[in-house]
Amino acid sequence: MASRKHNLKHRYGITEEDYNQMAEKQKHCCQICNNKPVKPLYVNHCHSTNKIRGLLCHKCNVALGHMNDDPKQLLKAVEYITKYQSCQ
Repeated sequence: MASRKHNLKHRYGITEEDYNQMAEKQKHCCQICNNKPVKPLYVNHCHSTNKIRGLLCHKCNVALGHMNDDPKQLLKAVEYITKYQSCQ
């Protein structure tokens, strides 16, 4: 896939081989939920430095994005869901 190769290089400064090595190191599993998705893992990166943090599944990558990569917001979400955990 030429567009995937271009995207990896242009957006993150890595080659397809770099990506494959990262995925192999993670056993092709998301670094957060540890699931092995059917689709390729997403390159998760810091939006201010563009430094790659790791590879995530779509759900985990989007969840971080919706929380603006803000640890305080994420911790509040953990507190909230823990508080109401018994309602399941």
